[in-house]
Amino acid sequence: MREEDLYTEQYFGDEQQSVADAPQWEQQALPTTRLNVHRNPHLDSMTAKVLLGDYFDTGRLPPAEVVAAVRHQSWRDLEYKGGSLDVVGDRLYVLFFRSMCSKLSYVKVGRTKKEDKAQVRKRIMAHEGEAKIAQAVLFDAWISRPCVSAVVWEKGVKAHLSAAAEEDIIPVEQVKAEYFRGIAFGTAVRVAGMQEDRSGVVFLAP
Repeated sequence: MREEDLYTEQYFGDEQQSVADAPQWEQQALPTTRLNVHRNPHLDSMTAKVLLGDYFDTGRLPPAEVVAAVRHQSWRDLEYKGGSLDVVGDRLYVLFFRSMCSKLSYVKVGRTKKEDKAQVRKRIMAHEGEAKIAQAVLFDAWISRPCVSAVVWEKGVKAHLSAAAEEDIIPVEQVKAEYFRGIAFGTAVRVAGMQEDRSGVVFLAP
């Protein structure tokens, strides 16, 4: 078994098929980008997001520099909202992947465990790799500060969104346990905020 396959099986289990079940995008694949390469300094993040949306809405393939700028801002948002990503502690995260095919865009809710300092980067980059199946880019991202345990918090958020999907309270479709389509990223983050208070989360000292 390849190392990346072992990683997928270890961390995603049966849920690894949730995005893979989506129809394949028949057009050319999104350009591959790296976070540590030099980006166009004249392309700010807001402009990049508008441009990416325009490319997607009109069925055109965005240039690599636009994809890179959007990804770069999403990762900056993670560090801005959650602090250093290399600090131990449980974390809850909400990620929005925008697809070239709008109906395949989705929100991913998940949790990282406190034992591994590098797990945050590993997990989110693994989610980015998985998102390529749906031709999706990490468009918006939020992560909590490190806490003692995010288990109850994560369950509360997923239960809230699952109930909303079943009762049609907000426009959301649950694909599998942690994947939701149709819901706005900001709404999912607000649900996380509501459940934080109800879950008794204890944050670690900075």
